[in-house]
Amino acid sequence: MTGRAPRSPQGVDALQSNLGHFFRDQSLLRQALTHPSAAVEEGRGRLMSYERLEFLGDAVLHFHIADLLFDCFPTEDEGVLSRLRAYWASEGVQAETAKALGVDRCIYLGAGEERDGGAGKERILASALEALFGALYIDGGQKACGKLVAALWKGPIRQSGLEVLSRDAKTALQERRQARGKPLPEYRTEAGAGGFVSTVLLEGKPAGEGRGSTRKAAEQAAAKAALTTLA
Repeated sequence: MTGRAPRSPQGVDALQSNLGHFFRDQSLLRQALTHPSAAVEEGRGRLMSYERLEFLGDAVLHFHIADLLFDCFPTEDEGVLSRLRAYWASEGVQAETAKALGVDRCIYLGAGEERDGGAGKERILASALEALFGALYIDGGQKACGKLVAALWKGPIRQSGLEVLSRDAKTALQERRQARGKPLPEYRTEAGAGGFVSTVLLEGKPAGEGRGSTRKAAEQAAAKAALTTLA
């Protein structure tokens, strides 16, 4: 491989081992791990970054998570299944999964993104994970993708059951607003001491405030506070 080195010399091999799939076409794996900033710096252009594979992988991942949920919750309706899929396919869950696989240790970043700690950003990790599923679909087919989704998600899904629906306060607040024909919530989130502070606005008025170590956690806390007020 050319270009910027992985964050760990053994990162790519360890990642493939964790995926349970060693790519026949290593260029696909390299592309799935290449942030647009790195592709541009290397003179290869954004088309050689993970963005196109991310587009494909998003569909692949959502399909297999939906398939898994359909089997795990045979008595739940479409609304519950949709909310469950929204949680398990969310940026935060994808980022955690990517980190557990070791994506943060082998992603290729441009110099600026490297300095900014891009390997730890949820958005980048989630995008790279979706790109990996796009690459896996091309290299190994649907069966390999389904096997990986089951390995990564089936245990947590069965263990958590419907409990995750109460954790996803943002979705619950949005659905409540939609059901009443009201404008969707807006979030004002800023970095603060030790994390982030978020205020959720309903029709332009503050309705709840939350703090968290990440932007997502702060917004979830703000949404939960607003739901408590509305109850």
